[in-house]
Amino acid sequence: MEVKKKLTMGVQWFFGDPYKNSQYMCETRDVFKARVEHLDRELLKKFKNHEAEVALVSAIIYEIGHNCFDHNLGKWRDVVGCWYQCEVDQQQAWFLLADRGQGILASLKNVVPNLKTDQEALQIAFEKKISGRSPEKRGNGLKFVRGVINANSNRGLFCVSGQGRIYLGGRSKDISSVVEQSMFGEGTLTVINWIFES
Repeated sequence: MEVKKKLTMGVQWFFGDPYKNSQYMCETRDVFKARVEHLDRELLKKFKNHEAEVALVSAIIYEIGHNCFDHNLGKWRDVVGCWYQCEVDQQQAWFLLADRGQGILASLKNVVPNLKTDQEALQIAFEKKISGRSPEKRGNGLKFVRGVINANSNRGLFCVSGQGRIYLGGRSKDISSVVEQSMFGEGTLTVINWIFES
């Protein structure tokens, strides 16, 4: 699929080739917010009569994208910011968000010191109300994302952080083919696929 080839650039950036001059790089939260707002308008033009779904997927994108900044302040390995890419194909949209930060395990170990693996941290992040920014009253975001995506055949999410991987929704297995199964990387990469029914 042509869309998956386009997403490969973001995958390569995450797994070890952090070229900085890409059109998809958002070095600050303001740049990220502006790009999401621009793409919202484009999605609304493309998928007319789907305002509620566009708003929902945007809420998810904002949550994941803001996490890239919130949980990595002063913890970037090399490139500051997040990669945000959206590709539209027929009746569906693909989103790729990634950061080269500390990863979910390192972030959550601040509040759950006995966490041992990336997989365990990823599961907890999407299933429980928890945040690596304690004592702030936060941490419901990824649980919200899970609730929107899970058990829906037209939505899917694939996330990798360190050696952990999580699959949500009916489209998740297809999404995971964007990333080779043997590849692992620090930071966090998330791919979302959303079908807008005609």
